[in-house]
Amino acid sequence: MTTLIEIALLLAGVVLLVVGYRRHHRRLLAASAIVLFLAGAGVDFAAGFGEGYTHALVHHVSR
Repeated sequence: MTTLIEIALLLAGVVLLVVGYRRHHRRLLAASAIVLFLAGAGVDFAAGFGEGYTHALVHHVSR
């Protein structure tokens, strides 16, 4: 599942990059940078955040 998300974000980022470059739209280029960043780091960040949140809940409840 996470691989599909990474591939989808990568493809979306490349499409935004090409369209933004050809049309000279800086907002599309900025959006492509964000999407490409999320393709590389977003899934790992979300997994780590979820694990940390779960860990904090378990230790908070057990006190």
